[in-house]
Amino acid sequence: MPQNLDLQPINLPMAIRFDERPTTKFVNSLDALKLELVDSPDPKTIRQAVYCFVKSTWADKHVPYAEASEADLSKTMEDVFAGRALPAAMELIGLTFLVGGIDTQTVTHLIRHRAGSFAAQCTGDRWLSHERSLVPGSIQNSPEFYERWKNHVEDAKALYVDMVDSKKISLMDARHILPKCLETFYYMRMNIRDAFMFIKQRQDKQIQPEEDNMLAALMAREILRVFPEAHVAINLREPAWHYIKTFRNGTGTNLYWPDEDSEKHLTY
Repeated sequence: MPQNLDLQPINLPMAIRFDERPTTKFVNSLDALKLELVDSPDPKTIRQAVYCFVKSTWADKHVPYAEASEADLSKTMEDVFAGRALPAAMELIGLTFLVGGIDTQTVTHLIRHRAGSFAAQCTGDRWLSHERSLVPGSIQNSPEFYERWKNHVEDAKALYVDMVDSKKISLMDARHILPKCLETFYYMRMNIRDAFMFIKQRQDKQIQPEEDNMLAALMAREILRVFPEAHVAINLREPAWHYIKTFRNGTGTNLYWPDEDSEKHLTY
């Protein structure tokens, strides 16, 4: 195939890391977690839009938000979040979260929430030689297993780098050897109604891993920081209702002994 030798080189967006030996920092999986609300509607403007959206049902003509007080606007938002008004109004409130300090196991819990849109940190054309390893607390507190964990990660990374440095194995193929405990991040976009559902599912401490419980709490905190009226839709202390309904049906997940607030609802 003829080559055009007059083409100007281009700068690729990722760092070129041939012949770099891998390094790994091992960190607690909960300590690494972070969730930040990076984009949301202006609270003042969206309260006005939600007010008009809800009040249009009974209006003979367009209801200008200028006729409403700040208290009216806030109460309408609270009514929507509490289910006392058109729930479709929640779809006006789009939220974008940065979810960081997660591994690919936790990623599966994000992306199976199908109501969201996701943007991933890439692994196919970016070196993974220096990614941190996220370690559950139970592993860190088991010295023998923790040592074997670290050896496994370091050996896998060494093989990954050796394959890539050979220039016979692509980054895309070499990455298959890497363990799923390596750190990554995602952007997640959804409306606030779906965010409430995400929180409700992931806060369940009987059937969800502790990383999910923490993500639910962090998401709730971020939403409440911008929309305090959302307190009527979020209850991080409620019992694990899915577990309660399924624990004796053969369709449940029995990971932990039931907590007191769930056990009192069980019928053995």
